[in-house]
Amino acid sequence: MRIGIDARLLHYTKGGISQYILRLLDGLAQLCPPDDIAVLRSRKSAPTAFAGCPFRQVPIFTPPHNRFEQTALRLEMSRLHLDLLHSPDFIPPFRRRFKSVITVHDLAFLLYPHLLTRESAHYYGQIDQAVRSADHIIAVSESTKRDVTRLLGAPEDRVSVIHEAINPCFQVMADRLAVEAARVKHGLPERYIVFVGTIEPRKNLPTLFKAMRILADQYSPGVALAVIGEWGWLYDDVLQTYEKLRLQDVVRFLG
Repeated sequence: MRIGIDARLLHYTKGGISQYILRLLDGLAQLCPPDDIAVLRSRKSAPTAFAGCPFRQVPIFTPPHNRFEQTALRLEMSRLHLDLLHSPDFIPPFRRRFKSVITVHDLAFLLYPHLLTRESAHYYGQIDQAVRSADHIIAVSESTKRDVTRLLGAPEDRVSVIHEAINPCFQVMADRLAVEAARVKHGLPERYIVFVGTIEPRKNLPTLFKAMRILADQYSPGVALAVIGEWGWLYDDVLQTYEKLRLQDVVRFLG
């Protein structure tokens, strides 16, 4: 069986779905012969972006989320003769000659549409057609499965819950000297809280900032919040709350 994994998004963002793709490839490398899978990467990506990946890499010209994606990607993929394509970023090619599996991470863009840019709203607005088109759907939680069946009418037997595993790099560090060196490097106090994620509206950082202001003023002075993640979209409210609450001594943006 010839299986394709759409990994084009990795060239454009290192956020949650991109991390999901990388960990998926790591897992499949332990299960599948190298010849079974083709990794569809952006033509702009260096092959080293998938260092250690044993699968064949196929450069793709069509960028993700492009308004001509449905037509251009279909034409590019016609030469690959796939049996199945996994689309980890929700939306598959609708006109195709192969089976399709999509991953739905959440449906926040349907529940809270005001949290999206116009471009993202247009792209993810295809989710209804994507769910109807896919041969099978992976939901990353029982909650997401309920949303997919309730909001989009997907039959339960076409939706499987497969939880996202934690990256092995996230573990308690035994080397306390390295931990201390990192703390000093980033100007953090001895006690701090860590947030990891793209800075965008769905992460609700303004509420976390308000909680940190209360914590610092009333309960535990000297505790800091380390924000780790790329700047995403519609983050003006994050910056405004940060400035309004005068959190310069409490919150550290570490990138």
